[in-house]
Amino acid sequence: MASHETAPHSDAQHMAHDEHAHPTPKLYIQIAVLLTIITIVEVVLLYLPDMGIPVSGMVLVILFAGLSVAKFLIVVGYYMHLKFDPPFFRRMFGFALFVALTVATAFIALFHGMYPF
Repeated sequence: MASHETAPHSDAQHMAHDEHAHPTPKLYIQIAVLLTIITIVEVVLLYLPDMGIPVSGMVLVILFAGLSVAKFLIVVGYYMHLKFDPPFFRRMFGFALFVALTVATAFIALFHGMYPF
């Protein structure tokens, strides 16, 4: 069997790889706390009508969608290291998020009678 040798990495390649700092454990904990707070807000929003606070269903949907988008961006940005990857990957995830929100909005509108037909 022939061995496959890899070309030595140049200093420029090492510098390009190390030029962005990855999140520290402290930052991961801060992000986890932020995600927990967002989840608590979502649970409180869910139970507002049961607590006697009148909230429109449309307002709840918009708030939940916004909080979900925020959580999505935080998770893919830091836990999936997308913040440190080339912009192409951010565009791919952004496009997928746009498609998902469009489909979800269409289904909500379709099944809750917002279209006149």
